[in-house]
Amino acid sequence: MLPTGAHSILQLHPTRRCNLRCLHCYSDSSPEAVDSLAPELLLSVVSDAASMGYTVLSVSGGEPMSYRALPQVLAHARADGLRTLVTTNGMLSTRRRLEELAPHLDLLAMSLDGPPGEHDLMRDHPGAFQAMLRGLHAVRESGVPFGFLFTLTQHNVHQLEWAADFAVTQGASLLQVHPLEATGRGSALAYSVPDDVESAYAALEVVRLRRLWGPRLRIHLDLAGRAAVAAMAVAMPETVSPRRLGESLSPLVVEPDGWVGPLEYGFPRDFGLGDVNSTSLPELADTWVESVYPRFRDVVAASLSPETSTRGSPITYWYASVQAAAERAAAH
Repeated sequence: MLPTGAHSILQLHPTRRCNLRCLHCYSDSSPEAVDSLAPELLLSVVSDAASMGYTVLSVSGGEPMSYRALPQVLAHARADGLRTLVTTNGMLSTRRRLEELAPHLDLLAMSLDGPPGEHDLMRDHPGAFQAMLRGLHAVRESGVPFGFLFTLTQHNVHQLEWAADFAVTQGASLLQVHPLEATGRGSALAYSVPDDVESAYAALEVVRLRRLWGPRLRIHLDLAGRAAVAAMAVAMPETVSPRRLGESLSPLVVEPDGWVGPLEYGFPRDFGLGDVNSTSLPELADTWVESVYPRFRDVVAASLSPETSTRGSPITYWYASVQAAAERAAAH
């Protein structure tokens, strides 16, 4: 198993349309974006992924609340035995929309980029924080479990305590801290990606906040110990079963144009599975395991080998390390 946690995640991006044009958006989503996947296709992908060992459906975007068939997709995933998670900016979380989603949703993650001024700046929309608060009121009324997704940058580790306080005050059960990724529109903010020192401080602050809030708030940091990740990466099997791909590859990402790839949105397509519009997910998995997985395994092992695990900070965002290694390999 790759070092991705206890769950095998199918990550769907059904649309690139969004009501915002956030500065750090990894998918370059916007109100003008038109990429979108047919609901019937997504239902087929979800069922295929469930049969291949995936246990969690995570829906992002674009803004998932703008995808009209979202309740249908979530209900289908639940029927196939998957837990469901939706990530949203919160501004379209109306009472009516939440009534449609609540029976099929295990967790709603709302984006949070700091106190009101910082949040509005990153969202490139004055009043975004207040609109999110209005949506949050509807979320609490719906009874859907919810948490916050906080984007960690080079400049805001000092706001983690504020974010944890805000989450507890609002009744959230989770605060997930995710480092800024310099992809999509976020590539213009490469200077704000947290470096080794900032990442290490963030890890220490998360430990402190966990002790402060205890069981009232689960705080998850999307960074890991470099040595532990390297040991797991080196232990990747030489062969994997395409019919049980969820046991070896997570997250599996479906982008709004139908492209299926490993680990992250925008992962170099030389290492992708292919287009689910033209070929079924099991067929893509068969080909990927046979012809691409060995190269993918080499990239993972090279980027997180024991030799590199002793360099720099002991904390790493390993997805970014693998993606950078894949980009170097694809360029040769």
